[in-house]
Amino acid sequence: MAPEQQIRITSLCGSLFVFQRRRISPKGSEITFWRMAFGQDSGGFFNKDGRISTVYKSASRDVDIVHCTSAVDIKTRQKVPCILLRQRKKASQGFKYMLYSLDGSASGKLHVELVLPFEVDDRVLIFHGPTLVWSHEDRVFYTSSELGGVVELPVRLNVSFIGELPLCQRRIGILGLEKQSSGEATRGNKVLLYLLEDGRTFGGMCLLPEAYSSVVRCMTVLSAKEADGLLRSTVLAATCRKQLVRFENGLPEDVCVLPYEHPRSIRIVHVGDGGCIIAVVFDHGNVCAVWKDSFKIADCWTGVSDLLVDDFVGCGSEQILLLFEDATKEVLGEFLLTDLCGVRYSRGRVESEDLDQSDPAQENVVLTVKALDTRLQSGLAFLQELQRDLSVKERVLQQSVTALADLVSDREHVPPLPQQEGLVCLWDEESEEEEEEYVPNEKMQMETEERPPEVKRFWHRVVGESLILGVLFTSNTDPSEENVTASVLLEPSGGVAASVVQSLSKTLPYPELLSTAGLDPPAAKRSRMPAGVSEAHRPPQLAVLTVTDLTPLLTSSRVTCSILLHSPTSKPGPAVHQCGRVSLDIKDVLQGALQPRLLTDCSVDSDESREDLLSLLAAFEPRLFLIESSEHTVVDVSVWLVDRLGAKPVGVSPQYLLIKSTQPSSALLFHWQPCGPFQALLRVHGSGQFAVLRFLDSLCEFLPASHNIQPLRSSARRGGSQDPASFLGTEIRMIKEGVASLLRDGQDRRRFGVGTWRDSTSPERLHRCREEWQREQERSSRVLHPLVDASQYRKLMDNLIQKQLDGDIAALVEARNSEG
Repeated sequence: MAPEQQIRITSLCGSLFVFQRRRISPKGSEITFWRMAFGQDSGGFFNKDGRISTVYKSASRDVDIVHCTSAVDIKTRQKVPCILLRQRKKASQGFKYMLYSLDGSASGKLHVELVLPFEVDDRVLIFHGPTLVWSHEDRVFYTSSELGGVVELPVRLNVSFIGELPLCQRRIGILGLEKQSSGEATRGNKVLLYLLEDGRTFGGMCLLPEAYSSVVRCMTVLSAKEADGLLRSTVLAATCRKQLVRFENGLPEDVCVLPYEHPRSIRIVHVGDGGCIIAVVFDHGNVCAVWKDSFKIADCWTGVSDLLVDDFVGCGSEQILLLFEDATKEVLGEFLLTDLCGVRYSRGRVESEDLDQSDPAQENVVLTVKALDTRLQSGLAFLQELQRDLSVKERVLQQSVTALADLVSDREHVPPLPQQEGLVCLWDEESEEEEEEYVPNEKMQMETEERPPEVKRFWHRVVGESLILGVLFTSNTDPSEENVTASVLLEPSGGVAASVVQSLSKTLPYPELLSTAGLDPPAAKRSRMPAGVSEAHRPPQLAVLTVTDLTPLLTSSRVTCSILLHSPTSKPGPAVHQCGRVSLDIKDVLQGALQPRLLTDCSVDSDESREDLLSLLAAFEPRLFLIESSEHTVVDVSVWLVDRLGAKPVGVSPQYLLIKSTQPSSALLFHWQPCGPFQALLRVHGSGQFAVLRFLDSLCEFLPASHNIQPLRSSARRGGSQDPASFLGTEIRMIKEGVASLLRDGQDRRRFGVGTWRDSTSPERLHRCREEWQREQERSSRVLHPLVDASQYRKLMDNLIQKQLDGDIAALVEARNSEG
């Protein structure tokens, strides 16, 4: 006879779903549930909904709970709590099984109801669908609401593992020793991996070596990827010899000695700052935690009745909830909630009972504290640097506004001393020798403002059906993202005249060397430094990428194209300069010789990899998504991309994550940018719509129900960002350069005139310049003379108003996207 009371607990989205079976009559019982949440103020769990609901009730039939977990309902595409109930029928009729899910209502939703002539033990599992899978006497069965009946696998397996494989689409895999039927010829048994959805089989060697199949007691698959008909995998398995082994593609890579015997299950816990813990559950209430990176024991506990993993405190990472055996049989009477990295809440436990006294655990605690202290110091240093940069930007903005106000009010503007800014003085008023050197330099800079940008590198790549031509250039005028473009010219061949090919031009910042990344000074300081002062303090380099359709160019076996760079000048219309030529061979294109190597190897840090990254960003279409959470801290999607989808950080720019593929249509680039504790932006770069839709489907399955994802209109124009911050920076730069140009032109007209001192020697020139300047100062005090030219001032005001209007429009679009 079943016990009077039975309790099973599962977790979902930070909440606990407690299922209780209690007897209501000598022959009848009912199944009730309630939802509990963790309160940080009280340090305990409470009934979140304030009610207890009934899933199933029968006054004449006894029912008990077999299994409960959370799974994805494919009809609603949401993860829901599921519970499997068993009702004993008459001796000749076997057992009745019922699979329910909680869809938000007060009662359960019935998915599967079936009668079996045998009793299913604890090896029954619930997967997405929800799908029910179990084994009995070397046979494996499964059913779901879509199938409408029980299906038996066509092969007989002595099952050792049933679980989900994290492939591109989540698959259910069954691993076991194949059994021969009586009519087959005698041959050696072999270990097979059977995929439930499509019926394909793989050799079990892709997960475990054959020698380990008899000693493994439980396992979990961390990653799986199919390539060239083979399955590449990373597996964690616990053996009967007190070992936790990590296998890479079926070969043992690392071993950790476990403190207890009889392992039962393995759970993966993603803790804060990208850390990961492996929790191993043993029989007799023993649990141990192992650091995934170091593969060392982190902590051990005894007397544990249940282990749950979820984000119970709402911090964006997962924690371990240990429920201990309590003599009072109170629900959650004794528990420990921790992530071994700073989060710790306990009830009914003494400190000495939770802390393992073994040397490895103590050593790990010390190492964890040291690592957290180092990370805290690094974060404080980075915050102080950001605060210094912000103060410099605020001073530059205030000085620019003051200069503009003085200009409009016809007041004399006195710039601050360079010592007050903490910068290097580039003009020494007491040294005539340095003045003598500076004047020709200023004249030379004015004369070279219209010189063409200097081309440093030129490359070309083929991504899918697009040809990308890239140019890395430097310019004395520090070009912005809007004033340098490029075009493609198809050179004449076979009697056909030269023609301009339709193309799209984008300007992107060139990735810097990792050794010098983060060493550049703030923009305000960098603008006052002379060119060539230091290689580490040079301004960021820009690259112009031109994207054009490859198909119209390959009209013959070989074609030649030229790339033209359009740079702004003071004259009407831009200046056009030829900066490179490329010859395309159709054989190289078809053989894939021009494809970016970054698609297959993204860990290399080289100039070629930087060119590949810029080519992919130019060829791929960017898509921007806003992820919000109303109840909990937003989860770190970048960790999920690396651990579950196999994304790799790009070596030349680690803020980008790449899913590698030999086909550009399947490759995806990601950029994860948290905007606060409850919001984050995910930018997805891809050329194939199907690959993006497939990724979004996996992302929706991963995100908790409390998270909301919505697409935003891309703010990219020719590769540059159009956010309000960039418009504000452009407006500040225009004020500085425009005011300086007006003051310089007006002062040149008033100071120097058209005298003959320019043809004199340097000492005489400086002497006459000072005398002329003093006479002009005295004449200015008596005669009212306009400081600047009216036409130039009007042009500056028109450009400034247009930039302010663009900034206001960008801010309005961003606000509407945030509200929508």
